[in-house]
Amino acid sequence: MKNFRYHLILLFIVVVSAFSFVPPPHKIPERNQFVPTVVYEIPPVGALTLIASKLTAGKGETVCVAVEPKGFEQILSMQYSMSWNPNVLKFKEVRNFGLNGMSVQSFGTHLTSKGFLTFSWYDPALRGFSKPDGTKLYEVCFEAVGNIGDKSPFEFGGKPTTIEVANSSSVFLDLRAEPGEVRIEDKKH
Repeated sequence: MKNFRYHLILLFIVVVSAFSFVPPPHKIPERNQFVPTVVYEIPPVGALTLIASKLTAGKGETVCVAVEPKGFEQILSMQYSMSWNPNVLKFKEVRNFGLNGMSVQSFGTHLTSKGFLTFSWYDPALRGFSKPDGTKLYEVCFEAVGNIGDKSPFEFGGKPTTIEVANSSSVFLDLRAEPGEVRIEDKKH
């Protein structure tokens, strides 16, 4: 009986210690110092150029900046942002769409009061489009609200929408841009 009691106490101690002993927490470094950070980036193999028109307008007039491509070959999708000086130009509308699937819904107008217009388009047939150089893709229309002599660039960029252009071969292309400009002039003379 003594042996049985001894084994029972020993079993009790083993069971209690197994559930009550918790090892100290292990600290895991935020960044493993032994594994270098590697970033893999595939460089663009081609380019699409977008050209914006350079225009003049009288104060209070509506002016529409045309966006035309160069090298628009089998483009499947594209996204980017456009910007201007909101103290000189007040956004009115986008119009004259030159690609299938492109509409007002392709443009994000929620930041136009701050001088940004976002854009995202893809070919709904998923085949890719080609357009001759100089074809009008769309127009962005503004009211000239600045003073005579003011000017505003019309630029393409990656903020707030990241630049991404892909062709039908799923190859990412570089976006090259030739910015436009609107200058407010005295049109009364």
